[in-house]
Amino acid sequence: MLTLLDTNAALRYLLEDIQEQADVVADAVLNGAEITIEVLAECVYVLEGVYHVSRSDIAESLGCLLDEVTCRRKQVAATALGYYSGSTFDFVDCILAAERDLEERVVLTFDKKLSKLLTSIDSV
Repeated sequence: MLTLLDTNAALRYLLEDIQEQADVVADAVLNGAEITIEVLAECVYVLEGVYHVSRSDIAESLGCLLDEVTCRRKQVAATALGYYSGSTFDFVDCILAAERDLEERVVLTFDKKLSKLLTSIDSV
C-alpha cells in the first residue's frame, strides 16, 4: 500500500523536531512514500510563515525531499520551487507558471502580480 505524506509528516521529516515522528516518516520515505504538490504548497506556507525559513532554504529542502519521494507532478513542483526561490512571488503562482511552461497550458488570470511573474519568465 502506498503511503501518502501529509503536511505534518513532511514537516516532521524536514525539521526533525520530533525525532520519533521523523523516524517513522523516514521509514515511509525509504519504502516509497508519495507527496502531492498541494502538500508541498502547504509546507512552503508553514515553513515561511511559522518557522520563518528563507525562500532559498525552503526550495533546497523541498527539492531534496522531492528527490527522495514519489510526486506525480515532480517536474512541475521542482520548477515551481525554482521560480519561488528566486522571487517574491506566491508559491501557488509559481506552480501555475510552471504548469504553463512545462505543460503548455494557458493561465487565465486577472491577478497583476501573477501576470508580472508570467511576463518575467517569458523575458528570460
